Amino acid sequence: MRVRTAVAVGVVAALLFVSVAVYFAASVSILGTPGDFAPSNTSWNGLSTLASTEHAVVLGNVSSLPPDGTGYVLLEDGPSSPYTSAESARISSFVTSGGTLIVADGQAAIANTLLAGMGLSSRFTGGVLTDPLFNFRNSFLVVAPTVSPSLNNVTSIAFDYATTLAVSDPGAKVLAYSSDFSYLYPTQPGASIAGAPHGPFPVAAEIPDGKGTVYLVSDDSVFINSMIHRDGNYSMLKDMAAGTMLLDTSHFAVSPATVARNFELSVYAALSLWEFKYSLVIVGVAGILAYRSRAGPRAEEEELKALVREHPEWSEERLRRLKEEMDGR
Repeated sequence: MRVRTAVAVGVVAALLFVSVAVYFAASVSILGTPGDFAPSNTSWNGLSTLASTEHAVVLGNVSSLPPDGTGYVLLEDGPSSPYTSAESARISSFVTSGGTLIVADGQAAIANTLLAGMGLSSRFTGGVLTDPLFNFRNSFLVVAPTVSPSLNNVTSIAFDYATTLAVSDPGAKVLAYSSDFSYLYPTQPGASIAGAPHGPFPVAAEIPDGKGTVYLVSDDSVFINSMIHRDGNYSMLKDMAAGTMLLDTSHFAVSPATVARNFELSVYAALSLWEFKYSLVIVGVAGILAYRSRAGPRAEEEELKALVREHPEWSEERLRRLKEEMDGR
């Protein structure tokens, strides 16, 4: 009877523990919002709208790119870590075989490692684009008013802290320019706006590469949830992305919330294994039995004294010998 009770208590304790773990693993709200540009991020800075409307296939690394890029579009949006020579070569092979590559970035250092590795000479400049006239809300939220007719139904493109492009590859074509009033925000102490480089500046470009095409967009925010439907941003994406959308997430910055969520989900996966759950039950039962075995002699002594109190006519010494004889069988 004691063994069955211990088993029951152990099972209940184990199930309770696993249930609590499952609850916290499912409660993603305690971990905050996923990182910037995450396809699961439904906040203003995520790519959930793009991922759902374009039925994007999420890639954890570029090694899983199809060998023939025909009919596929790879989006490299807001990369935060440099591209290795192997990654650049893999992406270059994808493009030259017929694939389309869209690189959207507002920082020069990261995106340029990919362009250099692919053997392209065009670059992101890294300067901060500003426009006091063609903008929305403030001069850093620039609107590019000059767009090539090759972008159908696009009359302007909205940017959120963009940079500019230096386009120099053979056959390359600028698709959009900032206005004549735009300038690069002075970064040197004491520098004046009057002495800053003034526009128009290239902000979107098309580069032929083998059988494929590379598109450069000088802002990593044009396709996030809060920007994708502003001005002609979504129409530009549709014109560029003629094929199955592939979204590379291997170069996204990983936020602390994302790290915590991944750890929690790993713990949950481990707790879900039947080997772990039954091991937990066994450990619980063993612990209960060990406790009862330590408490056993004292409990039995109390039972013996209780019997004598209820039946004073019984001999305590004889009951004790009888118990010892039964234990020795």
